[in-house]
Amino acid sequence: MATNQQVPQQCPTNFQIIEPLFYREFEATDPVGLEWTLERMPRNVNTKRIKLDKNQMSGKWLYTSYNTNGKFRCLRCMKSGVTDIDPTWSSAYTTILFRAYYGPDTDENGQQWIGGWIQMKVFAQQCKNCDEYVTGELDDQKYHNVVKWLHQWIAHKFYGYPLPRFGYRGRRSDRHHLGNRCEACEAGWCHYRGK
Repeated sequence: MATNQQVPQQCPTNFQIIEPLFYREFEATDPVGLEWTLERMPRNVNTKRIKLDKNQMSGKWLYTSYNTNGKFRCLRCMKSGVTDIDPTWSSAYTTILFRAYYGPDTDENGQQWIGGWIQMKVFAQQCKNCDEYVTGELDDQKYHNVVKWLHQWIAHKFYGYPLPRFGYRGRRSDRHHLGNRCEACEAGWCHYRGK
């Protein structure tokens, strides 16, 4: 007998929110077309900045980071039910790493074609209460800003268009930030200038 229990709704990931915005932006706005594909950054990619800078020098992939305000919610602390701790925090140092490659590739049928790949990773921060790593979430406008900026960065790097400055990309700052709990600080991509 089937039951009418509702399945708990899962929160969409940053990638699930950004992906349709990415294709909408890249389809509708010149000069970059649909020859670009957005993917999650593979887990086996070393995201340490010094390592990526060496790869970039060899001409394989181009890298950039985008910094914005984000909110973090530690689900482990929320599920524990402890009421005297706050499992949420905001950070002006929410960092997204992109890497992009444009060139020839061969599909599964052996057909050669030229296209571009963009891979993304949202760096996590560590919860002060339980040490769990949590990925930040953005509001709707910030998701749109990220995609618009990414489109312009691709147009600049691969098609020679100027890169206008707009929106909040973060400023290098020494404001309060727990750099020892920030995955982007450890990797060398955070805009924080702490000690």
